[in-house]
Amino acid sequence: MQYDRILRLALVPSILFFFLSLASVALTTHYWIIGDWIVPRGVQVLTSDYDDRLQRYKIDETIVYFTEAETDATIASGCLNLIAALMALIAWSTLRKPDMDSQFAAGKRRFWILSIVVMTIGGAATAVASMVLHYTEKGNDQYSCSPQRLMMAGKMNTNQYCTREMAACSYQPKFLKAGDRGNAAIACNEIVVVKWLQVILIINALVVLALFSVQARVRRTTREARLKEPLPEPI
Repeated sequence: MQYDRILRLALVPSILFFFLSLASVALTTHYWIIGDWIVPRGVQVLTSDYDDRLQRYKIDETIVYFTEAETDATIASGCLNLIAALMALIAWSTLRKPDMDSQFAAGKRRFWILSIVVMTIGGAATAVASMVLHYTEKGNDQYSCSPQRLMMAGKMNTNQYCTREMAACSYQPKFLKAGDRGNAAIACNEIVVVKWLQVILIINALVVLALFSVQARVRRTTREARLKEPLPEPI
């Protein structure tokens, strides 16, 4: 298979790579906005402690705090993969030009291939980190959060430290009002989609990397033979 055929094959995964990365960035931004600005992070939790004076069960004014490591990794993954996809598309367009097959264009060819190698590996690595952090940042209570009891305003209250996924999918829906639960459900669905989208981005990045690397190798190893091919006779 000639290098130009392999290069043509690289277009489809490069386009798919771009749109998947763009979707990851857009969804991450959207659920970040929902979690920070729309869904209340302060919830009232009815405890099992009975207040004899007030004749009612005590209410714990709980505040949800998000762990940021997995979100930061997800944003970095989306941005790096988006840049990698853009570079792949530009490289695809550039490497197809007839003058790019000459020895004088060797530096440009190396630049584009190395750029794709660095960016796709970086994007895949951050996507792996995002996936790992979605699990390692979970807490150890029943909601997979980490509670911390503190004295606030003269009474003991709880701070819940959760990943955005566990907050939106597990903890907050238990204590939010109906309208806010709907927004939390939207955020939950988007977080889960983006989390598993990282797997697709990893595979897509490796496919793009492989195709551009193979075409570069084929191009280099067959250049001498192609230069020796006789030019077509004029009609």
